[in-house]
Amino acid sequence: MIQNLLGEQRLPARLLLERVPSAMAAKRRAQIKTRGRKTGQIPNRQSLALCEFTRLITNVPKTRFSVDEALVLEAARWQIELLFKRWKSQAKLGTSSSQQPWRILGEIEAKLLAVLVPHWVILLGCWNHLNRSLIKAAQVIRGLAPLLAVSFGHLAKLTEALRVILNGLTHGCRTPSRRQHRNTW
Repeated sequence: MIQNLLGEQRLPARLLLERVPSAMAAKRRAQIKTRGRKTGQIPNRQSLALCEFTRLITNVPKTRFSVDEALVLEAARWQIELLFKRWKSQAKLGTSSSQQPWRILGEIEAKLLAVLVPHWVILLGCWNHLNRSLIKAAQVIRGLAPLLAVSFGHLAKLTEALRVILNGLTHGCRTPSRRQHRNTW
């Protein structure tokens, strides 16, 4: 851990370092070299040396969390970043068909609902079952989306729609077992 001051306002920050296994460091160096070949740049020694470490910068005091806790939080944060990236690309959150701010806001809210509700249903229906295909689950939900849409605002209808969808996820999304090239789960 190294104490430092960052930014124009010189905010106190900590640089957290954790050495990674040599195989991971080698993989990181290979990625940097590949990127360098593609861009026509030669990686410098410092970049290659830093591949030995996972580096985090935080302004959270060391009394709040340790390096290990920071690494766990970073892993969780990265999963959230990937989820938002997926949602953004699926729902095309960066584009709008309107110039009116209130319509853009409504469109963003509708698009977020369109990705959030299926994600929530997948979490309920098959996230804990390793032999379920998330792609098949998304297809089931898309197919039953009209049923879900007409049931909003009516608790009994919504409950029944979710029961039908969860039943479809339970019975219709299994991954086939294979003799060759076994499933990775």
